[in-house]
Amino acid sequence: MQAKMKKLFAVCVTAVLGLCFALAACGGDKIADNTEHFDDITKTLKLSNTYDGKTLFKEGGGGIEEAVAPIPGETTDGDTTYFGLKTSGDSVTVRYQGVDTPESTAGVEKWGKAASVFTNERLHAATTIVIESAKKGNPPDKDSTGSGRYLCYVWYKTAEDKDLKLLNLELVENGYSLNKESASSSYYSYFQKAEEFARSIKLRLFSDLDDPLYDTHPKDFSLRDFSEHPENFAENSKVRLMAYVTEKRTSSTGSVTFKIAQYDEETNKVYEMTLFAGYTTATSAMRIGNLYHIVGTLQKYDGNWQISGVTLNNTAKGNEDETWTAQIGYCLSFNSNNLNSPNGYGDVTVTSVDLSGTTLTFEGTAPIPDEDGETESFTFTVTVPEGYDSIKVGSKLTITSCYQFEAASGKVTVTDVNKISIK
Repeated sequence: MQAKMKKLFAVCVTAVLGLCFALAACGGDKIADNTEHFDDITKTLKLSNTYDGKTLFKEGGGGIEEAVAPIPGETTDGDTTYFGLKTSGDSVTVRYQGVDTPESTAGVEKWGKAASVFTNERLHAATTIVIESAKKGNPPDKDSTGSGRYLCYVWYKTAEDKDLKLLNLELVENGYSLNKESASSSYYSYFQKAEEFARSIKLRLFSDLDDPLYDTHPKDFSLRDFSEHPENFAENSKVRLMAYVTEKRTSSTGSVTFKIAQYDEETNKVYEMTLFAGYTTATSAMRIGNLYHIVGTLQKYDGNWQISGVTLNNTAKGNEDETWTAQIGYCLSFNSNNLNSPNGYGDVTVTSVDLSGTTLTFEGTAPIPDEDGETESFTFTVTVPEGYDSIKVGSKLTITSCYQFEAASGKVTVTDVNKISIK
């Protein structure tokens, strides 16, 4: 009986030790805080194509090219990078084949910024970078978004590496993406093993742990406070503010960027910041002159601060954690040459004037955009110098950057008399 017990004990110990060694081999004792990185599977895949003298966009005999470097500031999400190419001198925006990391720019998702940091760190430490078309030997296809990004593999090595490593695969092995590789690809089995590994040790996307670079609790934010003390604000923090749109820009690739602003009555100044809306999102429908309740993520892009991860959702109006239209027609302009702009009216024709000390109040009418000559009446208030008498009944005025603080009230505050031009 005692011999049997000893044998059973030895079997149990061996089994437990075997389990411990197995966990250690797969990194199971290293990922409690999701900070460790792995490349055991990635290192087993070797680049078989030669790249010396070849060009990415050459028909029928290229499809691969060495890159000079990522263009500074142009790694966006973890799966998109803008490269210069060494042989051809071309540049290319690469969408990583087989990978779909969480968003970190227009949209902001858990593990998105971490994936972007992971990609950036590896590329900027690289001594060699090679771009390989997903259509081996032939120029790459563009992705389906219409953004001009080409589907490619990105190989790299640092001074410490013997061989090139496939960054696409490494992102999957480290739990920043599911396996999105085509089953017909010769690399598919590696991507599948990489995802299985990340799942087995609950890395990042497969973990319930918090992402230290992802904030879920918005804090009230002032553009004036940020302008005066930017050191008090942390990158990747979630912010909430009321701001209006002053400008909208659409890039050649279709991404939309806004300028948003707050008028501060105490300083009588306007404070602005960029809002990146990305591609064909609901947020792209924001209009110049409207006031918005905005919730997004404070980020730095190419050295400049911006707010990203904003999703316009007017069905959630009143929800403190959502973005919605707070007021239509908050910041107005009156200029007949700009009638087609949102919240823009024609020139004001003055109908009455009242001056009390340095406060000038005048009424006037202005043509309504797209209303075939119909007009709307407004009452304007502005502070003027002593003895000011330039505006009279019948005057034609252009006015920029004035505010209708109460929705549809027709009462407009002009912040500076110099914003009024008399025709």
